[in-house]
Amino acid sequence: MTRPPLERTTWREHASEPESGRCPGGHVAGIGLLAGMALGFAGYFGGFFAFLLVAVTGTAGLATGLVLEGRLNLGALLGAPGGRR
Repeated sequence: MTRPPLERTTWREHASEPESGRCPGGHVAGIGLLAGMALGFAGYFGGFFAFLLVAVTGTAGLATGLVLEGRLNLGALLGAPGGRR
């Protein structure tokens, strides 16, 4: 007995499907947990300036990722006019 081929989907299609028993945005909580742990380790082992360095570089990486994904518009964030004349 052979199985039919599995239907392939992109991660965006899969992410948009609601799953029963799972809270939407659950991945964000996991990423926040990892970021908090990294900041905690940096603060404990490296001191306050290591904590600040990890926080600043993490924020810069987050902003870069959001811009590349198209989820953050720097022009709107910095107050640049959006329309053309």
